[in-house]
Amino acid sequence: MWVSLTAKSGNVKVGPIPVSTTEEESCPSECPLNGTDCYARFGPLGMHWRKVKEGGRGDNWSAFCQRMRSFAVGTPFRHNQAGDLPKNKRGTINRAKLRQLVSAVSGLRGWTYTHYDPNKADNAQAISEANKGGFTVNLSADSLGQADDYYALGIAPVVCILPKDAPKRGNRTPNGLPVVVCPAQTNDGIKCSDCLLCEKSQRKSVVGFLAHGTASKRLSKRVSKSVEVAQ
Repeated sequence: MWVSLTAKSGNVKVGPIPVSTTEEESCPSECPLNGTDCYARFGPLGMHWRKVKEGGRGDNWSAFCQRMRSFAVGTPFRHNQAGDLPKNKRGTINRAKLRQLVSAVSGLRGWTYTHYDPNKADNAQAISEANKGGFTVNLSADSLGQADDYYALGIAPVVCILPKDAPKRGNRTPNGLPVVVCPAQTNDGIKCSDCLLCEKSQRKSVVGFLAHGTASKRLSKRVSKSVEVAQ
């Protein structure tokens, strides 16, 4: 597993914090955006992502985790602007490698997102363990109904894709959970480094990401079929 670490992101939406990019092979087969309309496959990020591999760009997993130990306590850290959690040979989360990362980022304000199915094998235990260990792993839902199902598991906070024209306020899941549209998407003055909403593992709201990027029209059309936006 190969990972590229940028010590100070140049992404204006993320802010000047450490970010990582994990090779595309880390993405689970169950992710509906795998190899299709994932925003990370396009533009400069896509070009960078394709170079993260053995013999290319980045560090192996152990070296990456060791580098993460150099940051000061309290530093915000976004793991995986592209890519997912470490994978084992069965195609599920590699718990040993995830534990290694949780230990390495202890004391940091770290967070990430995963499309690994929490109902498959021992993925739920791995995700729950990471959140309890101080590293926030958000479950990525592909509809508001699925967001309710994931939240009900009680193992992790939840995020969800929304159509690009979804209302910026007043969204709720079918079960009534509030959906907060990513503040960095709705306010030019807010960056991930300022907001840190996705880092809050105990939050009761779902964070909604408006479809964006090169494939945003296709992605928006796709999620519109499965996302009912309540106002």
